Amino acid sequence: MTDPAMEPTTAEMLPVADGSRVRTVVGALLRRHRGRTAAVVVLFLAAAALGVVMPACLGRIVDAVASDTGLSVVSGWVAAAAVGAVGAVAVTLWATRVLTGLVQDLLAELREDVFASAMRLPVSTVDDGERADLLSRVTGDVDAVAEAGGNVAPTLLSAGFAIGVSAVALAAVDPWLALAGLASVPCYVLGTRAFLRRSRVVFRTVRIREASRSQAVLDAVDGAETLAAFVGTDHALERVRERAAASIDAQIEGVRVANRLFRWINSGELVGLSAILATGFLLNLQGTITVGLVTTAALLFHRLFDPVGRLIFGLDDIQRATVGLARLVGVIDLAAASSSTMTDSRSPVGGAADGVAAPPGIRVRDLTFRYRTTDRGITQVTLDVPPGTTTALVGTSGSGKSTLARVVAGHHPPTSGRVLVDDTPYYLSQELHHFRGSIADNLRLGAPDASRDEMVSALRAVGAEWAVTALQDDPAADPTDSRESPVPLDEGRIQQLAVARAFLADPAIVILDEATADVGLHHRDAVEAAIAVLRTDRTALLIAHRLEQAATADRIAVFADGRIVQHGTHAELLASPGPYRESWLAHRPHPTQHTEPTREAETP
Repeated sequence: MTDPAMEPTTAEMLPVADGSRVRTVVGALLRRHRGRTAAVVVLFLAAAALGVVMPACLGRIVDAVASDTGLSVVSGWVAAAAVGAVGAVAVTLWATRVLTGLVQDLLAELREDVFASAMRLPVSTVDDGERADLLSRVTGDVDAVAEAGGNVAPTLLSAGFAIGVSAVALAAVDPWLALAGLASVPCYVLGTRAFLRRSRVVFRTVRIREASRSQAVLDAVDGAETLAAFVGTDHALERVRERAAASIDAQIEGVRVANRLFRWINSGELVGLSAILATGFLLNLQGTITVGLVTTAALLFHRLFDPVGRLIFGLDDIQRATVGLARLVGVIDLAAASSSTMTDSRSPVGGAADGVAAPPGIRVRDLTFRYRTTDRGITQVTLDVPPGTTTALVGTSGSGKSTLARVVAGHHPPTSGRVLVDDTPYYLSQELHHFRGSIADNLRLGAPDASRDEMVSALRAVGAEWAVTALQDDPAADPTDSRESPVPLDEGRIQQLAVARAFLADPAIVILDEATADVGLHHRDAVEAAIAVLRTDRTALLIAHRLEQAATADRIAVFADGRIVQHGTHAELLASPGPYRESWLAHRPHPTQHTEPTREAETP
């Protein structure tokens, strides 16, 4: 048995849309392609109509042979049956081709919508829970919907039209025979209802447990070194094994559910065909119907075996696709809701006077944000960062300073309160990111149309002369050339490129979240000098992990337990009792020499 605590709870998973919302989204997609949708309906209807030609002709052949009407008549009906069969195949292929193109376009649009929505989600929504839930949606669920749309949809649509047209044709042959065929309906209905009722739960469980298994694998791989250090590898592997076993159990239950449906379908076919033949025998004895018409009716009902089976068996894939669609639409709706929340909680500072636009600034008013899984965060924070100035945030790890930075940057929607900004902040974190490609490729992420001269200017502004030389020899500096230039990069150079990219983007507001925390001592001075250039004449929020950094800011806010406990200039905070002064003095033998620090000091 799998420990329930090992699986993600519903609250930790991303939301799932209901059936009504899924139908609305699918309908909207189809309305974008009304012409092709109508063509698909007409073609499959024509193919289904041509499909009943052969059973009708075979019935006529039986009557012609029984009445000895001659070879020419029989040959005519044989030729008509052949034309109907060939026509049905040709039109079906045509309809399938049109439908396949339509489905692929719809899937491409859906994938783009889902991926764009996923990229717009707040970081807290993606990271605050099981990351593999989103991963499984943009991979496994998209694949399930694509498989159903590309392979199952043509089959099921063809089957649906074939069932409808065949049922009408059967009623036209003789209403009593059609009623006899209805004897099979209870078997189909009972079996299908049982299947749908059970499979809806089973297949959703399959998707959830697959996501849970993927998360366990990701955790084991990402934390391999830590697990080995603490002898936790066996525990991680056991966690993977348990979640994999739970996923397999759910899939096996899905097979059992499908097998029960098969038995119901076979029973319906037996009951229906037996009822038609028995009714036809009685009607023929009474002379109200010919053997040929009974033959046609039996063939029409037999013709339903394959499409009914395909339609019901296809419910397996339809259920998977429906669940996948609901999960994908859930991502789209969540992104829309998150964007709305962020818009409601963010507004411009304003402040224009005499028709002259004021420089950008940041205002935070009664801001609260709590992480769902830990309930930690910030509480009732109010802070002003005047235009063109730098405010440093300091505090112990977990005090809330980085959380505030991410909320201001738009990564997290506030629980309450407001963030007021005049421009979109540029966020530079401590995480080192070097994207695949050349130096030019990395720089153009901040300014796609940047010229070589502009890139050189940005690199020189942040002191990255080494990159200037590499860029001049870089074939990918030409935007038409995407070859990767093999320049050796360490953490210091990677972060210098990140600062140069920000400089090239030329933001009015920058948020620097411990941007030098992961940079070694050998490169720290160069990166800090680059950051100082970036801060010049810009509004900056600086999360400092060393007090020397904070001392260079215009104002400093000291965090503790998610709140600001001190706020002022460096001189004001040193002159007042409190955690900032205590920490500074603890690392300085001579307090008056604070402008020439003797060694690094961690923030309070």
